[in-house]
Amino acid sequence: MTIENDRANLSLREPQLNQGNLNERRQTWTVRRAVWMLVRLAIATGLLAYLTKSHAIDFRALSKLITAWPISLAALVLMFLDIAFMAARLSLLFRPPGLRLSFENSLELNLVSSFFATFLPGAAGGDLAKLYYAAAENKGRRTEIITVAIFDRVIGLFSLLLLPLFVAPFFPQLIQAVAVLRALLVLSFVLALCVLLAFLACLFFPATVVRLWRFSLRFAALQNLAERALVAIQSYRRSPSTLFAALGLSLLANLTLIAVTALAILVLHPSSMSMKMCLVIPLGDLANNLPLTPGGLGVGESAYNALFHAVGLEGGAEALLSWRIWRAAVGLIGLALYLRGPGRAVYEGKTSMENDTTV
Repeated sequence: MTIENDRANLSLREPQLNQGNLNERRQTWTVRRAVWMLVRLAIATGLLAYLTKSHAIDFRALSKLITAWPISLAALVLMFLDIAFMAARLSLLFRPPGLRLSFENSLELNLVSSFFATFLPGAAGGDLAKLYYAAAENKGRRTEIITVAIFDRVIGLFSLLLLPLFVAPFFPQLIQAVAVLRALLVLSFVLALCVLLAFLACLFFPATVVRLWRFSLRFAALQNLAERALVAIQSYRRSPSTLFAALGLSLLANLTLIAVTALAILVLHPSSMSMKMCLVIPLGDLANNLPLTPGGLGVGESAYNALFHAVGLEGGAEALLSWRIWRAAVGLIGLALYLRGPGRAVYEGKTSMENDTTV
């Protein structure tokens, strides 16, 4: 009887032990994430301090953004237009998988995610906020919704990789003279080619992709989710016009980035206004998208400063800081939408979704 009682007590304690281990792992992960966040913030602060000490950034000069308010207003309009282009792209990409996202809801979704990306980088992040709000009220097709949202982000990155390659033929002498530009252009080409080949593999060689996923993913549930994501991606094979339209909208959005940065240069360093910015700004923005620091803070400024200096221009770091200030102002619209509270419909699906398996 004693052995049986011990076994019974052990069986009762096992769920408690498992739950305790799970809680301990969560606490460990939270601590590690907090430490990593502090490290990233320290790197960003150190980079900004170095740029300030080396006179690459003069925070007092940023007050010109207020006195030159007509230019700042134009920049804010372009910022909003950038988000509108991204909203149209996301709305468009939902159609081939049999989903629906209105432009109005997509604009709201992008504005809210812009707020999180600007004011809470690294904690929630714009991309995570977009994924959450897009899929929160659509349990039946969360996998497909998240797949489309990630694919939307990939197209944006792909267009950013392509833009300097499109502009490069207009600056052959500059590229020949500056080695770092040649290296970055080669890197952009290689990364863009990798993204394109991965997408084409999903479209035309799905069986091979499925076998790779089954080999790399141990759990059957993850394999099922991966296969559903692949089906969602394959839907674009039937709608190539959607892909080209989405890529065109992405290029337009990235062109607004160049225009906004040029407006910052016009205010802070008008003598540096040059068409060469069309080449160096997209390359600098690639560095700004690296997840080394929250929101690329410090890393982007350092990259802009180095690239502008390499081509004989000034004010790269200050121009990106101006972009961040204007972006934060537009992000306040997202804050207002967020404060409206839960229950808003950021995504509209078809009634047939109700029959799908819940993720």
